[in-house]
Amino acid sequence: MRVLATLTALVLIVLTAPTAAAGQILVGGDRILLGTKQCVIGFNAHNAAGARSIITTGTCSGTSGPLGVVPAPAGSTSTPLVRNGPGTTTTVKGATEAPIGAPVCRYGPTTGWRCGTIQAKNQTVNFPGGTLTGLTRTNLCVEPGDTGAPVMSGGQAQGIIVGGSGNCTSGGTGYFAPLKPVLSAYSLILYTG
Repeated sequence: MRVLATLTALVLIVLTAPTAAAGQILVGGDRILLGTKQCVIGFNAHNAAGARSIITTGTCSGTSGPLGVVPAPAGSTSTPLVRNGPGTTTTVKGATEAPIGAPVCRYGPTTGWRCGTIQAKNQTVNFPGGTLTGLTRTNLCVEPGDTGAPVMSGGQAQGIIVGGSGNCTSGGTGYFAPLKPVLSAYSLILYTG
């Protein structure tokens, strides 16, 4: 079994602002340069005072946990959008948690828009670097470069892909870290439309 992430703990962290091209439009599923790392934008959010953030993987934000928060780059534009194909997007309407059996889709820069179903929640996964708990298991395929992909159910933001096994040719299992804990921990509000 091929494991695509080696995250070790559920740790959330806020770091200094990432670099981005002036005027970059921030869309979930797109790549962004965070320091020297090519990462994937999960979702865009802000706090009550209006300070903008990007929710991404812990690996990209500099922590060993599954999710991290970084300030949105100066000069960028935050959106409620998530990529669902080359040049096309869907709009985040909220973050209502979908039940087991619900359809979910994700957009990864490597393999694009892929859909499946939620199979189980509150899963414990033993990655080579440690054990993660509280993950949601799906039958979404995940390949290298897709980690960090935003997961949606209808217009509702669900979480961010943190790893999996298999591939998009023969199928596989994808795990995502639910979004609500990071929204709550940092009093963040998703950009919605």
